Formats: sequence, structure tokens, C-alpha cells
Amino acid sequence: MTQNEIVLFVSGLLIGLQIMAVVCMVRDMREADRNLARAEKDRKRAAGDIFLNSFRTYRLENRPPLPQPYQPGEVEAIARDLELSLYDAVDRIEGAARKDGLL
Repeated sequence: MTQNEIVLFVSGLLIGLQIMAVVCMVRDMREADRNLARAEKDRKRAAGDIFLNSFRTYRLENRPPLPQPYQPGEVEAIARDLELSLYDAVDRIEGAARKDGLL
């Protein structure tokens, strides 16, 4: 090999190394950008989870009171109202049937 060829070979190796370094740098920058975007997305998701969990905690803390069991007199009154409303419905149906000539 002549001295000129050796210089060209070495300079080609050095240029190749520089190109390789630039390519690796660009890949690392892109990966860093992707990691940053992923970290930002994960941070926002975690903040949203904390926010929604605070609503869940608020709902658990501020539950409406459970209904108290009915007193015996209330149960009888409810049953009586139901019975009267059923009788009223039957009377209306019977009156409508009589009016239409079905009975």
C-alpha cells in the first residue's frame, strides 16, 4: 500500500467513526424524547388517578345515611295505602270496562 492509500484508509475510518457517532447521537436523542413523552404521559395518568381516587374517597366519606328500618305503624300505613291504591285501580278498570260495554 502506498502512503496515499494509507492516509485515505485512515481518513475513511475516521469519517466512518464520526458518522457512526452522529447516528448513535441522533438515536439517543430520539429515544430520550420518547422516554420524556412517556414519562409525561405516565405523570399525567398518575395525577388523574390521584384526582379520581380523591372523588372516591369523598364519596365514601360523604355517604348518605342508610335508611332506618320501618316502624311497625309505618309498615301498616304503607300496606294500607297500597291496598287502597290497588282497589282504586281495580275500580277504575271496572268503570272503564262498563263504560265501553265490556261488562
